Amino acid sequence: MDSKSDSSVLETALLAISGMEQESIRLMMEAYGLTPERKQQGESLIDKAKSCQKDQVALYDAQWSLSQQLNAQMDAVQAQFKEHANVCRTALRREPTLLYSLKINRFAKEGWPCIRQAAYFYAKVSEQELNLQPYGVSKKELEQASASVNSLLAMKGERTQKKGMAESCTQQKNAAFKALRQWISEFRTTAHMAYRDDPQMLEGFGIVVPTTRKKRKETTQA
Repeated sequence: MDSKSDSSVLETALLAISGMEQESIRLMMEAYGLTPERKQQGESLIDKAKSCQKDQVALYDAQWSLSQQLNAQMDAVQAQFKEHANVCRTALRREPTLLYSLKINRFAKEGWPCIRQAAYFYAKVSEQELNLQPYGVSKKELEQASASVNSLLAMKGERTQKKGMAESCTQQKNAAFKALRQWISEFRTTAHMAYRDDPQMLEGFGIVVPTTRKKRKETTQA
């Protein structure tokens, strides 16, 4: 995101529109082709660009917030899963077939592979109604751990969705600002024709006028 550039474009467009609020300027610009319809189009493009920019920021903020939540919870969830898995290894040491069905002969790498392994583990523990109470792990604790794992996976899915929406919104925003830049370019072309002998007026529209041109104007007036 080039927010500085986008802000500059919005500032320039707003300056152009506000300048045309003066009747004399509006009439002059209309005489050179900037019709009320074209002015209205500029206002609509500004609103569209602002809206897209706001939506983009909101989506990226939401994505960042979800990432923070995931990072904060993942380590604790992984640690608890490994603790429960080790308890199962002890509890089922004489039942190799049942133990094998839990797929915990070794732990997956840290991160999402481990979380997916945990989701499978808790689902199988519930399905097989394993009783780990004698080993200090209650059914409620297992259910809560399973819920935490599923919550993480749901947040990951939501973050992925937000990322896709943010990327789509970025494309829309870029298209909106591209259209607004085109409108500004056309506005400036009209302004240069309408005020070719008035550098100060052009600068009032945010158009940079070369120093040599301003000096020629001052010399002419003198």
